[in-house]
Amino acid sequence: MPTELEIWNLFWLANMSNAVYFAGLAFLVWVSFRAANMVGETDNTIGKVLVTVFCLVILFNMNLNGASAEWVFNSAAGVFSAMQAQGIEISSGAQQLMANSEPGKEFNLIPNAVGAIFLLAIFGMQMSSIWMKK
Repeated sequence: MPTELEIWNLFWLANMSNAVYFAGLAFLVWVSFRAANMVGETDNTIGKVLVTVFCLVILFNMNLNGASAEWVFNSAAGVFSAMQAQGIEISSGAQQLMANSEPGKEFNLIPNAVGAIFLLAIFGMQMSSIWMKK
């Protein structure tokens, strides 16, 4: 069984890599808004369809990023739960992580309500820029 420190190190390493992934996606969301504004001012239907697909791919990856973050939290909480079940004493921080997550829950692409509203708002803003007359 790993030590609590090893689990925390892996937890923060996974969160840092997820944060870098999110930073890249935030840049790509900005690019997708720029592309949506540019193609929305034209009558180029093929361009509009391609930018729509690009926006959908970026939003899927934003959702994947959020699901990955949730999975990291739940996985770490699952390990802490297993450690505690074996009689290993864990810190109050680990206990709080267990209390505020779903230990051992499988990977899930369905976002929570706030995440879904956020992604739908971005999608709506992009699609209105592409497909609605100005």
